[in-house]
Amino acid sequence: MRNYIFSLLFILAAGSGMAQATEGAIAWNSLSPAEQQTLQPMKEKWAAMPPERQARLRENAKRWSAMTPEQQNRIKQNRERWQAMTPQQRQKMQQRQQRFREMTPEQRQRMKKAFTRYREMDPEQQQALREKFRSMTPEQRRELRERRRRVD
Repeated sequence: MRNYIFSLLFILAAGSGMAQATEGAIAWNSLSPAEQQTLQPMKEKWAAMPPERQARLRENAKRWSAMTPEQQNRIKQNRERWQAMTPQQRQKMQQRQQRFREMTPEQRQRMKKAFTRYREMDPEQQQALREKFRSMTPEQRRELRERRRRVD
């Protein structure tokens, strides 16, 4: 009898914990049609997700809907590029992103300007610049970076 009562209390306690875990959960049917369309790949897993993740995904879906088709296309292309990377390439990219986040606002601004200038070049110019940079010694590269910092 004692074991039965203990088991019953355990089940009730576990059940109340589960009820608390589902508090704040977002029902799939409460999503707008646009949100449901954006989050369609998550539909089967939606009910099992923690409420915090559901809320984060819902916010992402709202941002996605507010984007222009060009912005959405750019994000899709970036995602495809990311998925095509090897684990080593992804790790290297994450390290670069971390270094960028650690830069001062001025350094980030200079980096963005340089990247914009590079992207505005035609492919032949980009290739020539890459080859020139590869052929430089580490000292020459360092000197080039220093000159750029002084100019920007």
